[in-house]
Amino acid sequence: MSDPGGPQARVTTRLLEPHEHRAALDLFRDSHHQPPATDADWSVLRGSLEPSGVRGAFSGGRLVGMHQSVLGDVVVPGGARVPVVLHHRFAVRSGHTRRGVGTSLMTAALRSAQAPLAMLRASEGGIYGRFGFAVGTRGRDLVIDRHRARLSPHVPASHHTCASSPRELVQRLPQLYEETRGRSGTVSRPPWYEALYGYELACAGLFGRVIVHRGPTGEDGFARYVVRRVAAETAAARVVLQVDDMHYRSSQAWAGLWRALLGVELVDEVRVRLRPLDEPVEWLFTDPRVCRTSAVHDETWLRLTDVGSALRARHFGGCDSVVIGVEDALLPTNSGCYHVSGEEVGGTRASAQISGPVAAWSAAYLGVVKPSALAAAGALRVHEPRALEAADRLFATGSEPWSGTFI
Repeated sequence: MSDPGGPQARVTTRLLEPHEHRAALDLFRDSHHQPPATDADWSVLRGSLEPSGVRGAFSGGRLVGMHQSVLGDVVVPGGARVPVVLHHRFAVRSGHTRRGVGTSLMTAALRSAQAPLAMLRASEGGIYGRFGFAVGTRGRDLVIDRHRARLSPHVPASHHTCASSPRELVQRLPQLYEETRGRSGTVSRPPWYEALYGYELACAGLFGRVIVHRGPTGEDGFARYVVRRVAAETAAARVVLQVDDMHYRSSQAWAGLWRALLGVELVDEVRVRLRPLDEPVEWLFTDPRVCRTSAVHDETWLRLTDVGSALRARHFGGCDSVVIGVEDALLPTNSGCYHVSGEEVGGTRASAQISGPVAAWSAAYLGVVKPSALAAAGALRVHEPRALEAADRLFATGSEPWSGTFI
């Protein structure tokens, strides 16, 4: 979707009725260069369009944009699960971009938010900053040479793993995912998530498998993968095991899943996508060079839609305190100063020691970047230099935030 601003078109927005959802979905598919949904497609995809979460933009009585969201929760620093609006689909009809359609849709969605946080996956990085979003989690892609990979002797021994098809585990996987998510940034998955995942595999002509790890207290981790042939220009096609989804409760479960993945026969490479930046995969191997990082990406984008509630929901470490100033033109009730400490958070009339736009504080919220780094880049303004170190300590987290779910 492209809508970087420009003259505002005469656009109205409203929630769509269920009978309008298919047209909205086809608009979204067209904007992503996909054909309209067939009846077979629609029989699966209609379940992902919830009546209260699909908004349309109209110009001259014609549907020219759509936005879909779903209410869920996200783990924040300290372990609390906080309500979040997950922005799932967002598109403007070809020929109507740069006319304010996307701005009208996103503004309406944010102003009607029923949660203190909003998250999305950005198809284009330049769009969402002006709506107050910023990168909230990141991930890295890894490539492991299976022929050379040898686990180190110190890697914990696994208990028991078994491989099944996703269809066999469709009832169990959602609950197992909920039991294993604890990292900041992980989000709840909508009830239709499994059906959509299976549909996308089928469209790609791929067959998925799931490895489940069972520890002393029961099932405590799983990994989903597909195996495909990847053509090469100068060599024979390589057989690649692609890991799309991996969650676990313990290091033993994590190691056990990796043992099982590396044990799959007739595979040349193992590739994993968007794993946590601090997940120590290289250190599993006797030769860390068998595992290389092929790319680092932004994963989810985050926005504070109710700054006071969002700040009160997360843990702030240490005994420091700081007054931060927030500027939010889109949601002006957020604008103001907030006293932040390890004991309490609240609005204050005191002058800000550090100030900046809501997008900058959204970036700092889960811990993906320090306030001092944002200040160095000019995203935050420092009025009292000593406050910057205090802010770094307050916003610090013990691990990298990460979502692991394609919203």
